[in-house]
Amino acid sequence: MTTKTVFQTSPLGLFTGTAEAEESPLEPGVFLIPGGCVETPPPAIPDNKAACWSNNKWVLVDYFNGLILYSMATGEPLTINGIGPIPSGYTVKKPGPDQVWKNGEWVDDIAAILAALYEQKLLEVNDACNGHIEGGFNSSALGETHRYSSQMDDQINLTGMVLSGLDASFPCYDANQVKGFRPHTAAQLHRVSQDLVRFKQAALQHADNLKQDLANALKDKKLKVMKSIKWTAPA
Repeated sequence: MTTKTVFQTSPLGLFTGTAEAEESPLEPGVFLIPGGCVETPPPAIPDNKAACWSNNKWVLVDYFNGLILYSMATGEPLTINGIGPIPSGYTVKKPGPDQVWKNGEWVDDIAAILAALYEQKLLEVNDACNGHIEGGFNSSALGETHRYSSQMDDQINLTGMVLSGLDASFPCYDANQVKGFRPHTAAQLHRVSQDLVRFKQAALQHADNLKQDLANALKDKKLKVMKSIKWTAPA
């Protein structure tokens, strides 16, 4: 049996593939064309296009199968399928983090980047300051320098001892990092407490200076300056 290749279209006229038409057994040379098929082959079909049979000829139309677009206003993605065109206000170009659409391109939104970095830097400064304060401090209340623990429980214990007004043994580390409960007079405990207050005040003041620097960098839109601001232990 003789057959010929024909070209199948969808109800919308879109080319969907090939089919075989069989020759009529009653009319040699006449082929029985399946419904929706045409005998004219479609043209080459580029990406994001489809061949559509219209007015007895093939035309190329926009056609998308899962194409991801991005809103020029918000950067939000939109997946489109089927016959186009691409909706107004969308682009196939993918934005980067904190970018805005400007003059046909995605560009960095400095204000948004600065605002996000500012919040991140504030958290870093606060965390570093708290860690520094709770990391221990030095005092020469006993004549020689000793190191005292300064986590919150340690600070509370020291305050309680000072308020008691009593002489007492209190833990600290010597120059060899040996910890022990060493005798302290009430005056010496008061001196340790004063050294703790000065130590905390220096850390808090340093943190506040860094926060002021961050605020100024945000106001002046100086991204490099903001990136360079980091906690360093106060002298």
